[in-house]
Amino acid sequence: MRPAASRVPRQPPPPLPEDPAGLSRAAVEAARARGFAAAGVLAASRPVSFERYRAWLEQGFHGEMAYLERDAAARMRFDAILPFTKSVLAVARAIPGRGPGNVAQYARGEDYHRVVRRHLKEVIEDLRPLAPPGSHFRVCVDTAPLLEREIAARAGLGFIGKNGLLIVPGLGSHVVLGEILTDVALAPTAAPADPGADRCGSCTACLDACPTQAFVLPRVLDARKCLSYLTIEKHTPFTAAEERALGGRLFGCDDCQDVCPFNEARGARPMGPAASIDPGEVLALSEEGFRARYFGSAVWRATPAGLARNAAAALRREARG
Repeated sequence: MRPAASRVPRQPPPPLPEDPAGLSRAAVEAARARGFAAAGVLAASRPVSFERYRAWLEQGFHGEMAYLERDAAARMRFDAILPFTKSVLAVARAIPGRGPGNVAQYARGEDYHRVVRRHLKEVIEDLRPLAPPGSHFRVCVDTAPLLEREIAARAGLGFIGKNGLLIVPGLGSHVVLGEILTDVALAPTAAPADPGADRCGSCTACLDACPTQAFVLPRVLDARKCLSYLTIEKHTPFTAAEERALGGRLFGCDDCQDVCPFNEARGARPMGPAASIDPGEVLALSEEGFRARYFGSAVWRATPAGLARNAAAALRREARG
């Protein structure tokens, strides 16, 4: 099978829109109408953070996430995903969860991949009557080989904090990201931004709060130590030290976000979906039961074996008191 970059769309790229700026404004307005907290358009160009990303891979900080290395080259060029990509609509959506629990806030409730993808498809339908004939669009949510946080920062949605996460002013970092790639030449909605610019000042709360000290430097995470990686991406057994560090978590960790001053604005938000999973119930689930309960949830990513491993570690912690 030929790589995606060698495929061509059924039609050539569309003509230039009569009003690129107006179409960009319509795209942002459509995204906000569909529930996205922030949206912006940027011109498709080579990511400025790719060399830092490649250096991160060369140091082995991605651990068992071999797919990050396998598709690294695709992250250099948008047309590896959609041929002739000229513009990107980047969006951020606030997540509903809040408060402590053994499941990370982004994974509570319906799988964010489904939610973001569904609403971005609606945005495309809003744009089709306004776009030039023959326009092509592609929805991306997390799983496509994109440097999403750089894209969001360059589109003006926010900035990247010392914990490596996008921080949306007035909302914080408890957001999920998505993109629409298109071969329509849209006008950027923000001045080009440096995704590496430091707006955290002297604050190191996120770095200091990490239970495993997984940050090598600001914005440089050794994922092999991160509790989110350990509970979701790591498939081999835990070491004794790793199991102790989990602290009863079953899926993900929010510590580096919960202490961030930029997340204080979320304090008045409702609690949202269930924050915790009973580890005993997890161990009682068959594979069919796991599918029935978690197929529509981001927790599905952990796999039956992985979630059972995490639950067993949590129960051993409870037994030790």
